[in-house]
Amino acid sequence: MTKTVTSLFHTDQHAASAAKHLEQAGIPKDEIDIWSTPHNLPPLLEDLGVSRTDAYAYAEGVIRGGSVVIVRCGDADVGKAVAILDQEGVLDLDEQRESWRSEGWLDSEAAEEEETLMQPASSGPKDALGHGRVRIQPRNMDRPAKS
Repeated sequence: MTKTVTSLFHTDQHAASAAKHLEQAGIPKDEIDIWSTPHNLPPLLEDLGVSRTDAYAYAEGVIRGGSVVIVRCGDADVGKAVAILDQEGVLDLDEQRESWRSEGWLDSEAAEEEETLMQPASSGPKDALGHGRVRIQPRNMDRPAKS
């Protein structure tokens, strides 16, 4: 099964270095994306199976100068991809989110709670893995693209 591995880096240079090392480790270049602009990033990530909360946190990281690396790989390569991303200085998304909240950032989960009060925000796909530095989602090929 194909997985999508997502991670946030402090700069585009760190993300590019991670992508280079992923490619050197045998992950095809066309299966590695770097996003350094927040435009359309949350919907793209949600289409890949990333929870709304994480998608907006990644976008906030990009707004603050970071870059998101998205890797599509088979189960056998997930561990290798995560190890390479860790070696390249991937940021802890949970820590970043808490830091931004302390500065007054209102993430999508908090915004949804304010709007609906009675309904909890979606926590994302039940089979998504990860917390902290790297997120791993099953790649959903059946999910229709949003227009």
